[in-house]
Amino acid sequence: MAESSTSGKMKKELGLFDVYALATGATLSSGFFLLPGIAAATVGSALPLAYLVAALFLLPGLLSNAELATAMPRSGGVYFFLDRSMGPLWGTMSGFGTWCSLILKTSFALVGVGAYLGLFFPDLPLEPLAAGLAIVFGMVNLLGAKKSGVAQVFLVIGLLVLLAWFSGLGFMNLKAGHFSDMLAIPGADLIATAGLVVVSYMGLTNVASLAGEVKNPERNLPLGMFLAYATAVVVYMVGTTVMIGVVGSDALSSASSLYTPVATVAEEMAGRWGSIVMTVAAVLAFTSVANAGILSASRYPMAMSRDKLLPAFLSKLTKGSSVPVYSILLTAGIIIIFVTVVNPMKIAKLASSFQLLMFAMSATAVIVMREARLDSYDPRFKSPLYPWLHIVGVIAPIWLIFQMGLDSILFTCGLLLFGALWYRYYASSRVQRSGA
Repeated sequence: MAESSTSGKMKKELGLFDVYALATGATLSSGFFLLPGIAAATVGSALPLAYLVAALFLLPGLLSNAELATAMPRSGGVYFFLDRSMGPLWGTMSGFGTWCSLILKTSFALVGVGAYLGLFFPDLPLEPLAAGLAIVFGMVNLLGAKKSGVAQVFLVIGLLVLLAWFSGLGFMNLKAGHFSDMLAIPGADLIATAGLVVVSYMGLTNVASLAGEVKNPERNLPLGMFLAYATAVVVYMVGTTVMIGVVGSDALSSASSLYTPVATVAEEMAGRWGSIVMTVAAVLAFTSVANAGILSASRYPMAMSRDKLLPAFLSKLTKGSSVPVYSILLTAGIIIIFVTVVNPMKIAKLASSFQLLMFAMSATAVIVMREARLDSYDPRFKSPLYPWLHIVGVIAPIWLIFQMGLDSILFTCGLLLFGALWYRYYASSRVQRSGA
């Protein structure tokens, strides 16, 4: 395969709607189709409130990421932001951690496809199917970001149409009695559940890793991210309200619908055909996330390789389409290992815990860059309410990690330790730069 040098530039092919579709498609999957049943077991009819609390926790980090992306529109996302603001040690730790979290989230989505298809094909082998889908989307991404973005646009349009049908029909079947205990849920349970479902919003900022491939990134990146955020909040709030209102929290969290809550609700409203329609929606959602996940995740090793934190071959681009072929192949290969060896459902919460830390560090990076008063730091979008919003953006996600339990704390610390050791024994002798 013909390649350009590692210094080759990637094509700017992604417009506003591509950014919106990639961010939205990377968001509307497990949070809507898998997690509501699990979350309802803890918070009951307060399920919509848990999704709202999670969205509020992430808003400062989203605004911070948007500012950093317009100031430093380069591929690599939060890795690049932290590397340039706080130095290569933090860049290495965040790069490995975010890459791993995205891989886990993508693996989780591929398993979700099997959970819904299993309703109609109980003998369908889950692991080979998930691995096959990883190969397919790896091949799609090898065609270039624009091809992947076009596929994402069609996936997202189809998904939103089906979700609109589900929500509209659901509001005609709501039962007010199913919300009788909404305000009786203990605050600690609500916060802990918000930590669980926070993974639902994680795709919103991962599109920043594609900044080097976005046309007019100063406008299209923040606007696309905010439009996707608004879409996700509305879909989750309306969707979970419909789920609780139609069947109630007990039925939603029962063993038969724990991992397929949307199909259960759709069957209650529209019979077997309703379940079939929403299974199609679920498959669209999970394949959308898998496509966007591989696209976004593969840009982290590429960016780290360009900065000499990983071997140089990972940043080589193909001629013509300017695709980081080895980064995509490596990312897809690791995903195949995860879906065939590990059960991603058990570690989805762990992936979200590290992403929470990255939201906190993004807010920290904005504070560092603004206080350094560098002439080169000139974001076209500035996040509001500085510094108070950013201080909250540092404290709130870290506090939420501690509410999620010891396993989340240990996982986050383990990824940080691995990144620090890699930097100490591999990268430190190759890198000659520091933070702001």
